[in-house]
Amino acid sequence: MEGRVDSSMDMESLYEETFKELRPGDIVKGIVVAVTGNEVVVDVGYKAEGILPLEEFEEAPNVGDEIEVFVRSLAGESGVSLSKREADKRRKWQEILSAKETGEPVDGVIKERIKGGYRVDLGLFSAFLPQSQADTKPLQDPEGIVGLESKFKVLDASMTSRGPNIVLSRRAWLEEELQKEKEFFWSRLVEGKVIEGQVKRIVDYGVFVDLGPVTGFMHISDISWKRIEHPSEVLREGQRIWVKVLSFDREQEKISLGMKQLTPDPWEDVERKYPEGSKVRGRVVRLVNFGAFVELEEGVEGLIHISEFSWTRRIKHPSEVLKEGDEVECVVIGVNKQERRISLSLKRIEENPWDRVEEKYPVGSVVKGIVKKILPNRVIVELEEGVEAFVNAEDLAWSRRLKRPSDLVQPNDEVQVKILEVDARRRRIRAGIKQVIPDPWDEFVKQCKEGDVVEGEVVGLTNFGAFVKIREGVEGLVHVSQLDDKKVAKPEDVVKVGDKVKAVVTKIDPNERRLSLSIKEYKLLKEKEEVESLLESQTSQRGVFKLGDVLKSVLSKGS
Repeated sequence: MEGRVDSSMDMESLYEETFKELRPGDIVKGIVVAVTGNEVVVDVGYKAEGILPLEEFEEAPNVGDEIEVFVRSLAGESGVSLSKREADKRRKWQEILSAKETGEPVDGVIKERIKGGYRVDLGLFSAFLPQSQADTKPLQDPEGIVGLESKFKVLDASMTSRGPNIVLSRRAWLEEELQKEKEFFWSRLVEGKVIEGQVKRIVDYGVFVDLGPVTGFMHISDISWKRIEHPSEVLREGQRIWVKVLSFDREQEKISLGMKQLTPDPWEDVERKYPEGSKVRGRVVRLVNFGAFVELEEGVEGLIHISEFSWTRRIKHPSEVLKEGDEVECVVIGVNKQERRISLSLKRIEENPWDRVEEKYPVGSVVKGIVKKILPNRVIVELEEGVEAFVNAEDLAWSRRLKRPSDLVQPNDEVQVKILEVDARRRRIRAGIKQVIPDPWDEFVKQCKEGDVVEGEVVGLTNFGAFVKIREGVEGLVHVSQLDDKKVAKPEDVVKVGDKVKAVVTKIDPNERRLSLSIKEYKLLKEKEEVESLLESQTSQRGVFKLGDVLKSVLSKGS
């Protein structure tokens, strides 16, 4: 026959191996001896050659190829009925059964979705892949895995009256592979190792990073040396990043990661770069009730406490002076590397005006100022920007009639004040307005003595008498008993506020600044003067006078 292998030794050997044991149902090896038309002739060592259809081959075999075939029947010298496809199927079935027993995976292609799962093509057999066994987690797109080549674990393989029943699990194979990857990953993991990962999920307090077989966590404080409010300021989900292993617990499968640790800690050299007293520039990144945080460089921030904003102004909130994003110049007033704190000052860029107030505003000097604020018992006067003096109510005017500071001055009034007391350490200057002019009491005491007659205006009434203003800053009291030579029940029965009156000074007390007056004494004095005057005039006219006539004349004038 054309194309036959002419090797008696090979044929004898093959004959010896197969002839004695060849029977229907066996799977044996044979040599392709001819390919004719639609048939393939195979020598299986039997007394007759075997024949099988060419269509059972995916590609036409070559003469001399060794193949496995299934013996359908023995036909003696007329030939042997063989099947390569049946041999392949049986061999494949044995592989599937073995895979079920050993747990080895089988290769297949997910061909289509069917009820409850998928149909998987294993080559010569179709198998069922339940939906729950398709992946390690629920699939967002179940159609997405159709056409996927993969490996599967055989959960069940049995032959039924309707044919083979094969159930697969891709999830079991994935889990096994993942476990292998985990074992390999953990075996090589050490603290300090730098590995690549992918941002899996961002939360308020950090980032979960996909490292392949395991997931690590990076706390927000380990993302960047600079202060960030949320991880999304730096990272986004899906982003690939390099991270450093800070610590891990294999039993708990926990890994702590850091990204900022891949760059030098900017605080290591902070004492040299930002010595106390140095001027620095930075950007305001955050305002809080107690101050403003200023970024000096990435990862290094300093705090300007609210007390360090101004020498002169009382700042209630930093937003009165700064806003986020402002570029500011400030002075370093403290560095604590261990606690990672830098204290800054905005006000110390300029000179403290209180450092020279004792020199500029010595006690006793008279200076000008602007009324900035009026309080119930004092007035605040600005001497210069950042330097204020207070004037107590008793130092506003010599007059005791001043009821409210606003009766004398108004906001924005320019006034002269005399410096009475300076305490630079406590930032206090006490001044007086009335002291700018001489004390009217001193002048009054020099010019007036007890027994003198004075004239003034009734400025106040009480149940015990009337107050009379003699001059600015000098008032006297006319006791109710001294208002008239008659008995007075109520002062208002005799005088009223605004009346001009004359009275005799009955007592002066300079130390207590008290002046006692008597209208009654004045009236008596006037009567005495009139009597003396009348007596004098009548004597000069007639040389003699009658006492009755004088009294009658005086009384008639008094009425």
